[in-house]
Amino acid sequence: MAASLLRLARPRRAILPLSALRPPLSTQPLPQESSSSNPRRGLPAVLSFLAAAVAGGTTATVAFCDSDGHGHRVGGKESTELVVRGERKRVPREFVEELASFLGENLTVDYEERSFHGTPQNSFHKAVNVPDVVVFPKSQDEVRRIVMTCNKYEVPIVPYGGATSIEGHTLAPHGGVCIDMSLMKEIKSLHLEDMDVVVEPGVGWIELNEYLKPHGLFFPLDPGPGATIGGMCATRCSGSLAVRYGTMRDNVINLKAVLPNGDVVKTGSRARKSAAGYDLARLIIGSEGTLGVITEVTLRLQKLPSHSVVAMCNFQTIKDAADVAIATMLSGIQVSRVELLDEVQIRAINLANGKSLPEVPTLMFEFIGTEAYALEQTLLVQKIAAEHHGSDFVFVEEPNAKQELWKIRKEALWAGFAMKPDHEAMITDVCVPLSRLAECISVSK
Repeated sequence: MAASLLRLARPRRAILPLSALRPPLSTQPLPQESSSSNPRRGLPAVLSFLAAAVAGGTTATVAFCDSDGHGHRVGGKESTELVVRGERKRVPREFVEELASFLGENLTVDYEERSFHGTPQNSFHKAVNVPDVVVFPKSQDEVRRIVMTCNKYEVPIVPYGGATSIEGHTLAPHGGVCIDMSLMKEIKSLHLEDMDVVVEPGVGWIELNEYLKPHGLFFPLDPGPGATIGGMCATRCSGSLAVRYGTMRDNVINLKAVLPNGDVVKTGSRARKSAAGYDLARLIIGSEGTLGVITEVTLRLQKLPSHSVVAMCNFQTIKDAADVAIATMLSGIQVSRVELLDEVQIRAINLANGKSLPEVPTLMFEFIGTEAYALEQTLLVQKIAAEHHGSDFVFVEEPNAKQELWKIRKEALWAGFAMKPDHEAMITDVCVPLSRLAECISVSK
């Protein structure tokens, strides 16, 4: 039950209609321009397509969210609307029949299923519409045929991964087709000497790490439980280990994606370094499905650390805790994780788990490496914390004790529900420079 709840905790971003980017390539008129006046002429087909989608042109149609003709915007940085509005046209029966001709039973128009896929739990935004159809492709070829069919009938597309992001990524404000990638979950190949692995987008990061553990390797990103590799790429996720290993863009070697016209692009080889051509992988990572549907990913792996230490320290003010985080980074200490919980969150944890932790701002750290190195780093941070009015600095090395401490952070959302059991959560991510962390929290509170 807990696993299913966690899977619903945080969803993934709805994309704009693929047909809104530009008409089908086979029917789009060619602009009558000379080569000198057309900077995209001579580019590879995929780059020409992406350039048109990003820069626009005289022949490209306008995306729904920017269209003056529809008289509304969907989201955007300045949006404060809680309900994402859209215009929906009913999909034709011929469209559903064409999808069913090659998907068979891996297609549904059941309202409960459509509502589940179009109503992310605990999202800051809601949508007035849900998908008209939910499909479950099992291969890249099926994804390509789905995209081409949607392009043919001008139907919006929403790729769907593990539904664990928190910004309403799976909303379908214009209806359309939700492409659930959960059946594409094959681990295709593992290259131990190269320390990389090739996976399909439906593979979960937790399942992947269980597969890698006997080989002494792991994939270092750890977003919400239930997150899948495809969605992690689409949203450029990070997780608590990003402070040491970077975000998703730093851990993807290459990927394959189906473009809006049905073409398949592979963004590179398995070589760790290449200066040949454009870095298309970094363009698609974080594009939230607006440039294509990811169908295969090659990931960079890391060696499992031989030892780790988890530490926790209390502070009287948020500023003191933030100052310790800043001082730790400036000292050159390689922290693998650092998490800040304020007094309200600690109160929720106490209420939910029957604990008696001091209800004050609290920092959590993790240090990895050899046993001697991890312990040395821990003691250095303990000294820094003491210089900033830190108290009750504790650290543990036993696996069960470490798991119990990190459980406090991982179950923060559910602890929050314990304070207000008859309320919904409204969650978002806020990213600021480290030096502005204390100010951001104080203003938010």
